Amino acid sequence: MRLHRWFLLPALLGLSMPLLAEPALTTRVQQFDVQGNTLDTIRASLNRDRQHSASRVDWHFTWESTPGQCRLSSASTEVSVTSHMPRLLPDATRPASVQQQWDSYLLALQAHQDGHVELALDYARQIEQALLALPPQTSCEQLSQSANAAGQRLLNAMGSADREYDKRTQHGTLEGATFP
Repeated sequence: MRLHRWFLLPALLGLSMPLLAEPALTTRVQQFDVQGNTLDTIRASLNRDRQHSASRVDWHFTWESTPGQCRLSSASTEVSVTSHMPRLLPDATRPASVQQQWDSYLLALQAHQDGHVELALDYARQIEQALLALPPQTSCEQLSQSANAAGQRLLNAMGSADREYDKRTQHGTLEGATFP
């Protein structure tokens, strides 16, 4: 019987600690048209109409207030991603080899975009962890300011990590996201 008590103790202690939730993820793909039937005409169209994708992380929290103390009782994060992806318009005169190069490029570009999404999700998790780790404050206004400062600090770090990811991969080129 004693073995069961030791087994249940960590489970019971875990119930009193806030559980981290997976960030809510909303993705939106905005396609822009690219046209051409040769590598050069497609590249020119792609360069002319290219747009950059964007990620946004929002955080929410609630608190419990007692006389002289305010502590966070819950925190959650939401990630919104808008990906701008090229759509190659059909062209009956386009050689199959050009279409195959496009298809490979598009797969690699999607994989690169997925890397940006994973970065945003990782930082959203870090924001939630940082919020839940905040110590109680003497007022809920102070707690709110501390929580928002922690979230903003990590959001700024996410922006730096996102730029570093693009630099490290040469905006996906080193991952195969280059046409031609």
